[in-house]
Amino acid sequence: MTLLSTEVRAARPVDLPGMSAVLEDAFSDKMRAIFSHKPHEVRAVLEALYQGPVARGYDGILVAERAGRIIGTLLIEPMQYTSAELSAFERASVRELGLLRTLRASLMLWVIGLDHKPDLADAHISDLGVARDCRGEGVATLLLARAEAWTRERRRVRLTLWVAANNQVALHLYEKAGFTIARTRRSALTRLFFGIAHWHLMEKRLVEPPF
Repeated sequence: MTLLSTEVRAARPVDLPGMSAVLEDAFSDKMRAIFSHKPHEVRAVLEALYQGPVARGYDGILVAERAGRIIGTLLIEPMQYTSAELSAFERASVRELGLLRTLRASLMLWVIGLDHKPDLADAHISDLGVARDCRGEGVATLLLARAEAWTRERRRVRLTLWVAANNQVALHLYEKAGFTIARTRRSALTRLFFGIAHWHLMEKRLVEPPF
């Protein structure tokens, strides 16, 4: 299977099960810590999380499709949720996880979010995942290239992302795509919950700032 047969496009509602399966597999350790040890519960919550923006037509949620199968996904922020979408997600989360685990998941998401609020002049990448059997085939590179094109089309200044400082594979991928480390942050909370103490904020500047 060649890269020419891999299409990268905006996600559609029909893609949600495939997206959630990719993310649950790609971030299984974090997903177990945040949501549940049961993959089907994690996937149901992830589908609910992205249902609103995808159905509304937000085109910053990308998927890589090959032969009718979703093999990769990437989210570009900032992404706004409506009140109705947030309420729907909360109901779905409580239905799948129960109230206490939903509250715990909210805390964990806040912890791993690193308090990062993307500037409206920037675009921020999160949730880049590739199916296990398709890694090393350039799928992530295709997703990053489409994310950069999306950012340029909207005349955003920078493309940013957070990566664990000890994730050498991801660091090499992002450096190869033109990202550089802007700053490093230490987090005692993510070390406690996820075993990751240091994070790099990487950036790719697309428009030079004025003097």
